[in-house]
Amino acid sequence: MAIKDERGFWINGRGEAVHKDMIKANEQLRDELVERFIEAAKNLSGLISVFKTEVNEQVDGYFNLLLQNYNLDEKAKSKKGNFILENFSSTAKIEIRVSELLTFDEKLQVAKMKIDEYLKEATKDASVEIQTLIMKAFEVDKKGNIDSKKIFALKSYEIRDPRWLEAMEIIDESKQVSSTKSYIRFYVRANTDKDWQLVPLDIAGV
Repeated sequence: MAIKDERGFWINGRGEAVHKDMIKANEQLRDELVERFIEAAKNLSGLISVFKTEVNEQVDGYFNLLLQNYNLDEKAKSKKGNFILENFSSTAKIEIRVSELLTFDEKLQVAKMKIDEYLKEATKDASVEIQTLIMKAFEVDKKGNIDSKKIFALKSYEIRDPRWLEAMEIIDESKQVSSTKSYIRFYVRANTDKDWQLVPLDIAGV
């Protein structure tokens, strides 16, 4: 329900107190509708969160058992934990992926300065398009983040200048994993001749 003050007046979006009798019936109905489904959505989100935890724990337990069967220490397994598990008939599968959000520390600016130094001397040999692509890699988005894919794309350029190579090493040193996020997807199909169909669940968001 809407926020109310100590007198029972409803508080609108501008922070104003309004007596219930002054609120139109359709506005009260809309408030009830929104609140009811928001509460239901929160409950569903909680159930999905519990389900996600259960899937991760049981898949992890299964894989640990598999490691034991092959006399391997479970501590040695990759922390990324990417799995694809299929049923016996290959008509259902669970896919778990863990993605890493990469950021860069202050050394990235040092790498940029090295690249700037190189570009100043190499202007006559480097095309304007290449220079533009290189500098765009260091641009930030509206949230102040740098696109790690564009940064790592710089490593694909066949440039052998010592300053460029040093800059690439500095970029590697500046790389940091700021967070990880797991994605669980479920797929089914009638038989192995059919394409996999995703069972739609937004598990990544919880």
